[in-house]
Amino acid sequence: MAEYKGIKGFQVQTRTEDPSEGIAGDFYYNSTTGQFKTVNTGGAPIGSWSSGGNLNTGRYGLGASGISNSSSLGFAGNNGSGVVNNTESYNGSSWTEVNDMNTARFYLGGQGTQGAALGFGGETPGKTAVSETWDGTNWTEGNDLNTARLSLGSGSLAYTEALCVGGWLSPGVAAQVESYDGTSWTEIAEMNTARNGVFVSGDNTNAITAGGSVEPGVQTKSELWNGSSWTETSEINTARYNGGAAGTYTSALIYGGSNQGGTVDAETEAWDGSSWTEVADLSAARNYADGAGISNSNAICNGGYTTTTVATTEEWSAADFQIKSVTTS
Repeated sequence: MAEYKGIKGFQVQTRTEDPSEGIAGDFYYNSTTGQFKTVNTGGAPIGSWSSGGNLNTGRYGLGASGISNSSSLGFAGNNGSGVVNNTESYNGSSWTEVNDMNTARFYLGGQGTQGAALGFGGETPGKTAVSETWDGTNWTEGNDLNTARLSLGSGSLAYTEALCVGGWLSPGVAAQVESYDGTSWTEIAEMNTARNGVFVSGDNTNAITAGGSVEPGVQTKSELWNGSSWTETSEINTARYNGGAAGTYTSALIYGGSNQGGTVDAETEAWDGSSWTEVADLSAARNYADGAGISNSNAICNGGYTTTTVATTEEWSAADFQIKSVTTS
């Protein structure tokens, strides 16, 4: 009988314990448990939510940007008494107030990082097209959206590749999509289904949209953007809108929102490039929250609304790998 070394050219590595870090594809023997084991790709399905630091100003309908749950920005929103322009920066444990936006608003879009972000659209009250850029210190007004709107969808990656998707035109829902190049907005191909409160992950080159509302019908639809056109793809498991999103068009995470009956939702779903899978719920259901993160392994959900304005933050974390025992049957 051929030995493993003869086939692969090396012996199976023996370990006394499982590694704390691993490379997908590794194969070894755990001499303590007497099992052969493999290191497999991890990601969203094995993740969970944990509590983070509270916002200084609880609010809903805020914008967000950031690369992870330890580096993000939350801006504007409604504190329950009115529209605000507060901006706060998060370091993984606490929020710090920084310079305000120029235009107070809520139900706006946000994209970018903690140090280079974009906030656009929203309600002042009254829909607005105003777009502002953040340089890490101050907000500066730039070129407006072509179509003023609120309750819109926005991407999760670099602000110089921002995407503004759908929204509420007051009255009516929008199918219009706009792309940002770092200076100005350009109208591009419309979604197949007009909706507001849509979840968006990705940027103006590649993105996925999910859910949303066509007033009053809440959607399960998902559409993929390839830089030139939208294509319908696998639907989400639970129809909802106005929640948080993070990740890319092949690795996305959506969470919270409102479902068809208007009930606030805690469900989280992960996208692997072909289908949506229900994963661990938020600790507390909320809608009109926002989220950030460039990966479905590391994201943040902050603020929102239940029966009152929310200040809490939740952090999503998922291991980059998982270890499985080799079994035979």
